[in-house]
Amino acid sequence: MFKFKKEEQPKVEKTKIQKRVEKLSTQELMGWADQAIFGVGRAMSDWQRFGSPDSLEEAILGAEALHEVLKILKERTDNDV
Repeated sequence: MFKFKKEEQPKVEKTKIQKRVEKLSTQELMGWADQAIFGVGRAMSDWQRFGSPDSLEEAILGAEALHEVLKILKERTDNDV
């Protein structure tokens, strides 16, 4: 008889933003999402006007924060159903 050995998943360190957003309430996450969307839009406008690479970096950081917030909101929604 064969025994199947479950492969160990590599341990992935959580980022600062992941650690932070997991602790927030759903209402606070909604505020974060709103701010992230605003921040990305503002950074993109700045980039269009001035062509600054820093503006693109700021937009990327905002988009990453928004992505983490949306992932947490989706997990909470899936767990409620």
